[in-house]
Amino acid sequence: MPYYLLLSRSITHAQRMSRVLERSGITARFFRPPMGLTDRGCSYAVRVGEGALQAALERLRAEGLLPMRVFEALDDGTFREITM
Repeated sequence: MPYYLLLSRSITHAQRMSRVLERSGITARFFRPPMGLTDRGCSYAVRVGEGALQAALERLRAEGLLPMRVFEALDDGTFREITM
């Protein structure tokens, strides 16, 4: 199933993003991002489903919690950066 990773600058930022999205009815789990997506050791990622990306970004924008970067998971196991 396709999904997106919203990169955050810290675990606290990822937790806040996840909480805002969960309260809005969007399933969002946070975890350490796959190697190669970031060069920052303290970064975390929030995973959202394919159909929830636009709603998630709108909700996060309204709360002032935009991600640093957004990646789409591709079928071959790689990631492609999405420009916002």
